Amino acid sequence: GVTNELLLNLIFYIVITPVIGTTLTKIMFMSEDAMIVGDAINRIDEVLNEKPLSESSVNNIPKNNGITLEHVSYSYDGEKNALNDVSLLIKPGQTVALVGASGGGKTTLANIVTRFFDPQKGRVLIGNTEIRDIPKETLMNKVSFVFQNSRLIKASILENVRMAKPNATREEIAHALEAAQCLDIIEKLPNGIDTVVGTKGVYLSGGEQQRIAIARAILKNAPILILDEATAFADPDNEVRV
Repeated sequence: GVTNELLLNLIFYIVITPVIGTTLTKIMFMSEDAMIVGDAINRIDEVLNEKPLSESSVNNIPKNNGITLEHVSYSYDGEKNALNDVSLLIKPGQTVALVGASGGGKTTLANIVTRFFDPQKGRVLIGNTEIRDIPKETLMNKVSFVFQNSRLIKASILENVRMAKPNATREEIAHALEAAQCLDIIEKLPNGIDTVVGTKGVYLSGGEQQRIAIARAILKNAPILILDEATAFADPDNEVRV
């Protein structure tokens, strides 16, 4: 027959085995989470370890909105140049399109004009003033930019657009959204422009995020506007309208 010892062992295995299995599963998931967190911390450290761009003690104000590049070169790895001895003159009010193959340096040029990093050779001027000598706040007020990988923060559409102009009225934001062909996006959202993106299943496609970013640039109305494949994810119809 079944002895008490056998019965106790059976009950022990029935009770303990699921606990051990659950614990091991949690340990595996914790290990995976630890690796993800470790990668995230490494990326944060890379940003924090970046040296800030130098600021000149001379605070010059640009005389106009023209852009000049003089023999600009830049390399990411120190070996191959993304930009090589580029000289360019863009007059105030002029529209210029840079066309070329992927990897040709168009995005690098846009980043240098907005001073996300400085060229290793040559110089960039706005209004005959070298951008190194322009105060950061003044430079950011002069330039609006929309890049291919536009991102929105976890806030309402209204607040995402208002970032460009904190004192903007609701009407100004609505006009900017209309100009950027965003009305179809707003109409399908549960709370219109007050809908918080990234919560309760409210997510926007890449093309929709780009149009919101364009609305932000329109609202800012800076004299210099840089678009780096800003409609790359938009459908052809909306791309033409924008």
